[in-house]
Amino acid sequence: MNPKIILALLVLLFPLAASAISSNDAVNFIVNTNHFLYDAETYTPPNVSVHYGESDYWVIPITAGKDIVTYFPVNSKTGTLSVSKADNRALFTLANNLRELQLIKESITPNSGIDWIFTQKYQTVFSEMSLQISDEIYQLNTVETALKGKGITADLGGMKAQLLSMSATSSSIAKKIADSSQSENDFATKPSEETFSEMNDSFKGVFDSINSLNSTFLSYNSQRNKLKQQISIADLEAQEKSQLSAILDIPPSLQSLGNYNINSQQISEKLNSSLQETSLRMDSLLDEFSNRMLKNDVYDLIYADNEKIKKDTPFNSLSEARSGILSEQQRSLWENQTKVNQLEQDYSRALKFYGEKNFESANTYAATAIDDAIAVYKRGQKPPVAGPAISQDFLFQAAGILVVLLALLYVFNNRGKIKGAITKEPEEVNLYG
Repeated sequence: MNPKIILALLVLLFPLAASAISSNDAVNFIVNTNHFLYDAETYTPPNVSVHYGESDYWVIPITAGKDIVTYFPVNSKTGTLSVSKADNRALFTLANNLRELQLIKESITPNSGIDWIFTQKYQTVFSEMSLQISDEIYQLNTVETALKGKGITADLGGMKAQLLSMSATSSSIAKKIADSSQSENDFATKPSEETFSEMNDSFKGVFDSINSLNSTFLSYNSQRNKLKQQISIADLEAQEKSQLSAILDIPPSLQSLGNYNINSQQISEKLNSSLQETSLRMDSLLDEFSNRMLKNDVYDLIYADNEKIKKDTPFNSLSEARSGILSEQQRSLWENQTKVNQLEQDYSRALKFYGEKNFESANTYAATAIDDAIAVYKRGQKPPVAGPAISQDFLFQAAGILVVLLALLYVFNNRGKIKGAITKEPEEVNLYG
């Protein structure tokens, strides 16, 4: 291929690859970037995305112990959280059905008394059963010929028709099991409403066919027992009776058909029960998702940067505004003391209801606390208090005191000269020249 064409294709494909959101990216968005979860809860990174409508989603299950609390569906292309209740109902149902299928298969152990039937093993079992049933037609012909040779009339046409039907049904079941196994794999690797419907229908087709085969076999077996009874009382040698009776023995694969049918019905009941459980729990899962969305909104209202706060105050968030306004140094300085007290009360109530998981009330009080903080800041702080006026008399008195103090200071600094002047003897005057 032309190198320029290859380069052009890479340029076209690179933005698509770069925009794809991985399972880990989706988990990080839900668990670390936001505040949807509680401390004791766990999550399981999804291995496959769920397809619904025109998009694929990473549907992240949140669990408390072994129980699913809710799911978080993240668009695998845009990285946004799906908030449509109708879409989420479908996405949650698909994710839960996939999880239940995995749990059912994990619960089937050698000691459980149940065997997962949609495997190569059972495909071979029913394929071989079809061949063995076909051989039974030959055995019936042998019995019919032997009885006619002894002048004994036996109408085996109905039994032959039943064997033909069972052989065809067994062969059909083998193919249906192969198709069901593929449908199961398609759903497990590419879960969608289409792949789930195909898997569910294919499973039901196998269950119904095995049950129908078992019903036909029970009817055939009843006719077979009547034939053996007829042979046992016929005018035949004991050895001939024994030989003909042995020919009519049920082949090994058909002997286990009853157990296969029980096994099939038990799996069917488990799957139906899980589907019913999913349906019953869906409303609670969706309600909890809505509750977690509100939890995250309240957390952001309290602690995250808030455009309303940032626009009207120097603070970035409600928690920062509350700390600044209600600090010990600032609290008494605000003009609107009523709103200061209201801010403290509303903020405390928001935290209280948040801790009690009453997020609707917490949201209401957090929003009110934001308005309180803005109202406090807009009114501003109290003007500084002016000191008392100084009277003119006071100024004269102060000036007099200052003069006295200066005089005293002068005297103190010049005390030597003054003392000398006082103690100096007067000079003698020569009167006589």
